[in-house]
Parts: sequence; structure tokens; C-alpha cells
Amino acid sequence: MTRYLLDTNHAGALMRENPTVASKIAALTDVELNVCIPCVGELWFMVFNSGREDANRVKLLTLLASLRIVEFGEVEAEEFGRIRIELRRLGRPIPQIDAQIAAIARTGGYTLATADTHFNHVAGIAIENWLAVP
Repeated sequence: MTRYLLDTNHAGALMRENPTVASKIAALTDVELNVCIPCVGELWFMVFNSGREDANRVKLLTLLASLRIVEFGEVEAEEFGRIRIELRRLGRPIPQIDAQIAAIARTGGYTLATADTHFNHVAGIAIENWLAVP
């Protein structure tokens, strides 16, 4: 079974019923779709920052009910610190929330579904971009 962790851009696209992401997910077999707490926070920001807060709240709650939510605990916090220093030494820092997402992906062995190329600099995580134009 492939265990995917959706980054905010992929979860947001799924929330907006993006046909590319929806068709990719429909074609997958034997998978587990997950979203992590840092991503959930970013999705709530998107809801509150939108002009359609009520409608988007319903969409987000529906999406969250269909996914497994992964926590950010002590193991992930330690890995977050490790990833930040690794990237700093490479001269490739990434946003802190993305470092948290990467830490969750790396410690949990998830394949990260993301369109953000800066995750390519994080060693030890598999990445897929479902938003890329074929």
C-alpha cells in the first residue's frame, strides 16, 4: 500500500475539486490518503482568507472527513529540527511549515504529493506532483 501525505496545494486542489487531482486519485489503487496538522492549519487559513468562508468551510470539513489526519508530535518535531539544519547547511532553507510537513513525510514513510519543488532538496522523502501538466 502506498501512503500519501497531501501537501496544502494538493489538498486545496482536491477541496476545489480540481479534475486533474481528482482523476489521479480515482486511478490509484491500494492507497491511504493523509493530510497533516500543519497542512490543516494552512487550509483553515485559506478558508478564512476567502470571500466565501461559509461555503469553503463546508468543503474543508467534507475533505477532512475523507482523509486520515496525521499529527505532529515529538518524533516529528525532532526530525523538523534535523531537516531545517540539513537544508540550512545546503543553503536551501524552506518555509517552516513545509519543513514540518517534510518531517512528517520522512518519519512516517509517506510519499508527499506536492507541487512545491523546494521539497526536492529534502533527502529521504518520495515526491509526486499530481498538479504537473503531463
